[in-house]
Formats: sequence, C-alpha cells, structure tokens
Amino acid sequence: MNEWLYTKHVAHRGLHNEKFSENTVGAFENAIRHGYNIELDVQPTKDNKLVVYHDIHLHRLTNCDDYVKNITYEQAINEVLYNDTKQHIPDFSKVLSLCEGRTGLMIEIKKDSYETPELLVEELIVPFLKRYKGDFVVKSFNPYTMKWFADHTPEFTLGFLSEYDTLEDYPPQCRPLVEELLFTGKRKADFFDYCLGKIGSPLWNAVHGKMPCFTWVVRSQEEFESCRGKVDNIIFENFIPED
Repeated sequence: MNEWLYTKHVAHRGLHNEKFSENTVGAFENAIRHGYNIELDVQPTKDNKLVVYHDIHLHRLTNCDDYVKNITYEQAINEVLYNDTKQHIPDFSKVLSLCEGRTGLMIEIKKDSYETPELLVEELIVPFLKRYKGDFVVKSFNPYTMKWFADHTPEFTLGFLSEYDTLEDYPPQCRPLVEELLFTGKRKADFFDYCLGKIGSPLWNAVHGKMPCFTWVVRSQEEFESCRGKVDNIIFENFIPED
C-alpha cells in the first residue's frame, strides 16, 4: 500500500529552478520527467476555488501584494504572475489532471496558522480527491484539519506535519488533537512529516519508530546523508539526490 511514497523522492513544490517557479505546471512537469513524486500546496481563493500556491500572502514571489484569500480565482490564474518566470498560479483541478497516473502527490492543506480551527478547504477539496484516480496523500500542520480528514475520509492516507520540538509547544486547546493523531487515537496519522533541522528533538524521538517518518526540506547531498537511515523518504529542493 502506498509503495510509491517510499520508492521515489518527493520534489518540494515540484522540481523548480530558474526556469520553473515553485508550485507551477512547469515545475510539476519537470518533476515528472525526472521521475519524482511531487509535494504541493493547496488553498482557496476569495470565491472558494482551489489553487496551488504556498504562501498565504502573494508578495514574496509574485506581482500581487495581497492575500490569496482576498483575490478571485480568475485573478489568481490569469493576472497574478511569478516574478522570476512570469508563470501563472495553477488551478488545482488542472494539476490533478496533469499528474494523474504519472506520479504520486503529497497534497498539503495550507492555513492562516498552524492552530486555526477554521475549516473550509477540507470540504472543498474532498470531491476532487474522491474522483482522482492517481496516487496521493493529504497532510497539514494543522491538527484540526487532520482530525477532520481522519473523521470524514478514513480511506485517505494522512500525514501530520510539524516543526515543533515538544508536544508542549502546541497551544493547550489543540494539544489533545495532536496527541490523538500521533499517539492515542484509533485513527492516527499514517505518517509523520518533520522539519529536517529538528530531527532528534523530544517530539521526534517520541514519534520515530511508531509510524513512517519523512523530512523536509533537504537542500543538499550533505543534508541527505545526515538523515539517511533515519527517515523513510525525503522532500527535497535545489539539488538532485544521489542514492
């Protein structure tokens, strides 16, 4: 089950470079051509359409100085351009069509914060994934999001993202959800997806060995070697891993 998760490394936001911006169709095609799985980020526009983009705000990478949630779908896919390559933000459904049957997808659900209890994109994305015939997993830093998927789509493979050192770093109101997802729940997360620089922390040590563990973002062969044998797979960028 989900053998693809372990047999091919995962290109972080696609295989992006000076030619292809992150989270664009070009970066995804490039990852597919080179034989990698793909990690990507999904969030809703003002009119509740799903697009693929990482940051909550657009100013870092594009010609738009606004939040993704404040612009319409038509603006996102037709007017907003990446500064470096002039590529557009892709529509999520078109990315699914591009990747279906060609590679595996790690789909991250983006939120305003790791601990917001707001639920919207979860219900929006499920119909697309129910129809999708390719390989995918769903993951998020947000425990409310992952609990929602655990309750409503038990058939999905779920990953819990974290960069916290300890369970106590989570706010008290959502700490029980994190415990449930990682340790005590009947339906726990299927894998742990952890920050490379935090490997060896108390939270990592508590989880490692109890479920498959992945790490992000590996940016050099040296970093890859540092975590080899400790993780089940890597999410990488800015270099080509040598096995």
